[in-house]
Amino acid sequence: MNTNSESGIQPRDKTQYVSKYKLSKHWKRSLGLAHGKTQSEIYKYKVEGISLLNRAKDFLKIRLFEWIWHYIKSRFGGKWAFQSYTSSNDNGLYNLNLQTDLQNSDTVSLSLIGDWGSGTEDAREVANRVKQDSPDFTIHLGDVYYVGTKSEVQENMLGGKVQWPIGKRGSFALNANHEMYARGKAYFKYLLPALGIFDQKSGKLKGQKASYFCLKNEHWLIIGLDTGYYSIGIPIFEMIFKPNAKLHRKQIEWLKNDLCLQDDHQRGIILLSHHQYYSQFEPGYNTPAKQLCQFIDRPVLWFWGHEHRFAIYGKHTTKKGKLSAYGRCIGHGGLPIEDISEQPKDDEEYSVGLVLYDKRVKEQIGESKTPVGYNGYANLFIRGKNLIVEYKDTEQCLVREEWKVDQNGVLKGVSFNTLINNPQFAPYKGVDLQSAIR
Repeated sequence: MNTNSESGIQPRDKTQYVSKYKLSKHWKRSLGLAHGKTQSEIYKYKVEGISLLNRAKDFLKIRLFEWIWHYIKSRFGGKWAFQSYTSSNDNGLYNLNLQTDLQNSDTVSLSLIGDWGSGTEDAREVANRVKQDSPDFTIHLGDVYYVGTKSEVQENMLGGKVQWPIGKRGSFALNANHEMYARGKAYFKYLLPALGIFDQKSGKLKGQKASYFCLKNEHWLIIGLDTGYYSIGIPIFEMIFKPNAKLHRKQIEWLKNDLCLQDDHQRGIILLSHHQYYSQFEPGYNTPAKQLCQFIDRPVLWFWGHEHRFAIYGKHTTKKGKLSAYGRCIGHGGLPIEDISEQPKDDEEYSVGLVLYDKRVKEQIGESKTPVGYNGYANLFIRGKNLIVEYKDTEQCLVREEWKVDQNGVLKGVSFNTLINNPQFAPYKGVDLQSAIR
């Protein structure tokens, strides 16, 4: 097995990757199984080279009793207090421009990666590609696996196994359901302080003060939202009743009083969140969109993760959410695209304007020849009123789209092009690709 030349860390065995793939469709939606998977990793490590009898004892201790204790310890008790901006020196509004006197000819770049905190070799490959792109900002759309504990944050984000790629000017991480499976403690206490805006004087990151933020300039608002804080419910019952992933009251107040979003009618709006507003594969989360309607009067470009896939949607408005959005799912940053053969749903509830999704098989691994898809991310390039988005896997650029914002903050699609010729990366049921930006 090859050793990573930069970190000296041994890449993860592909058999571990296969086991994650087989479980991903189930455990990523099940809180109980996510805790169980954490204990499974511990069990594999501890029983190596141990006799069968002692393995049985360790199985009961680690996989059963410690699973129960791990679930109780993680889930029972209060959530970590929701953090808000309390200082006028840091109100969560950051200058997107390279400098205060930026000319419109300059370009600012951002890399967005969803569901990256998995500790897999594939996450490492994505991180290396992002480093090569050298963006100004990097933003994680959430999910540190399996339940966002301190050790998982340290191993899967902060360099224990893989290192999150830091942007030249700063880095942010959104909150998500897997961070909140352990009540958000590690996310707020350990991950956020390691991120934030880069301080030129000290040469260090200042720390991310809250789980939401905005990067802004004369023409654009890039708003990071926390849909994770209310994405889990009452222990035990949360396995039955689906939480609505609503925005916290303090986040709503920030949108109104600090960002003054309801008064901003001249800038294009880009939303970032972990949870999907809508999907043609599984139920969406309407509540955040419904809350945002009081502030936003025009279509937005919305990037999300949660589902481990890459999918592009045209402009769509749900009856309950009421917000018009061009949806982009990029939840394939660290785990394989789940169930590569899964077909989109076509009934009325799920018909939400799917234009393109990646169903290419990257390889078949393990004894069972499990087919896995490609991992990837998105790069945004902002230059004056123009926005270019490039969607990449770890080998090539797949899609390039271009937008422009007018004087009323309305997004105007300029072009949408696929850059590879593959029948498994074709428009959904012959849909016109340009519908992705109309």
